[in-house]
Amino acid sequence: MSWIIVPTRRQNFGFFDRQRDLFSDWLHLFDDSWQGLGLDDSTRRFERELDRVRSELHRMDVQPVMMDETINPFIVDPNGQHKFSLRFNCSQFKPEEIEVKTEDNLLKVHAKHVKEEKGRKIHQEFTRQYMLPENVDPNKLKSRLSDDGVLQIEADVPPPQIEPPKEVMIPIEHLESKKKPEAQKK
Repeated sequence: MSWIIVPTRRQNFGFFDRQRDLFSDWLHLFDDSWQGLGLDDSTRRFERELDRVRSELHRMDVQPVMMDETINPFIVDPNGQHKFSLRFNCSQFKPEEIEVKTEDNLLKVHAKHVKEEKGRKIHQEFTRQYMLPENVDPNKLKSRLSDDGVLQIEADVPPPQIEPPKEVMIPIEHLESKKKPEAQKK
C-alpha cells in the first residue's frame, strides 16, 4: 500500500484574509498600472480595493425599491378572468418573515430575516413597492406564497374598456400656387 502525503495548511482565514494571502501570486495577472507601482504600493492599492469591496458588501440599502411601472401586471387567466398579478421571489424567507400591505394605492412587500450564530449575525432584507393602477382596488388584493417561495399578489380587475376609434374627417386645404406673370414678350 502506498501513501500520498498532501501538505495542508490550516488557518482560520476569512475571505479577505485569503485574498491578501494570494495577492502576490496574482500580481502578474494584473494590468501594467498595478505592476508598475512596485510590490508595496500595489499591496496598499489592493488593501484599499479590499476595504472598498468590504464596505460595499456590508453597506445596507435601506431605501425601498420602487418597481418599474412599465411592467405590465395585467393578465388573463385560463378562465378568461382579467387579473392584476405580481410575483416576487421570497424563497430565502419564512412565511412569518414576509409582510404585504397597502398604503392608499401603494403596495408594499417587505421581508426580513435575522439569523444569529456564534459570534456573527446575518441580516437579510427584501423591500419592494409598486404604485397600484387606478382600476385595482387595494381591498381586493390577495397574496399567496408557493412551496418554492414565490409570493404572488393578485386582484380581479374589470376587463379593459376599449372604445372603437372615432372616425373624424380631416378637410384638405388646397393651396393655390402664386405664379409669376409671364414677362411681356418683346
